[in-house]
Amino acid sequence: MNKILVFGLMSFCLLQPLAAQEYNKVEGVWNATFIDLPLNDKLSLRSEFHFRTVDYFNVWNQQIFRPQLTYTDSKNIKWTAGYTYLRNFDSDINADPRVRNEHNIWEQVVYTIPLKKSSLSTWIRLEHRFQEELPLQTNRSLRSFDFSSRIRFRFTYERTLSKPEAKVPVNFIFYDEVFTIMSPGGTPFKFNQNWTFFGLGIKLTDKMRINTGFQKNTIFKSTDNYLKNRLWNTILFYKI
Repeated sequence: MNKILVFGLMSFCLLQPLAAQEYNKVEGVWNATFIDLPLNDKLSLRSEFHFRTVDYFNVWNQQIFRPQLTYTDSKNIKWTAGYTYLRNFDSDINADPRVRNEHNIWEQVVYTIPLKKSSLSTWIRLEHRFQEELPLQTNRSLRSFDFSSRIRFRFTYERTLSKPEAKVPVNFIFYDEVFTIMSPGGTPFKFNQNWTFFGLGIKLTDKMRINTGFQKNTIFKSTDNYLKNRLWNTILFYKI
């Protein structure tokens, strides 16, 4: 509990400067499917497919494809490397062109602390991003990519809500994730995003589970201007 308290105080102090800023607000839906393929006791493959909208289901926001390879070092530590392809949509549906593509390569380490009826975990992900330069060119052959790096830190708390003999186990899930842009010298220097999620994890079968809940994303847009995206996030996990 001391670790939870310390993290909560740190998050409060870090996010207090955002309280006085100007916000634009949107609502949306985030649906995703994660497909897992174990290769052996240590290695596994995962493919993620994400579909995000704003104005509920009416306007595309983002489409993501993310294959990855995970090595389980122990029951507490996992190392992952992967690739992400993103299609980012301009909020203006009449924009031409409207889609900005991004490719990134990333590395991640997850550390989990099991507790009685619950668990704490943290992960750090380093992303190497290749984004189409703005303003976008209508002629795709004229488009070019710029490079940047970003580091992401997530804290997750998960607690069992159902009884041990329950046919459909249910967990409570909370996480908070901070995104920070890296300087060319490789040090964090600018706030990018903050994600906060709380919801339920439901184990449907031995091979399938679902996480669903409310998420709020606070995204830096420009000086003193932030986008606040409230969305319902649902992820289906399926193990082959």
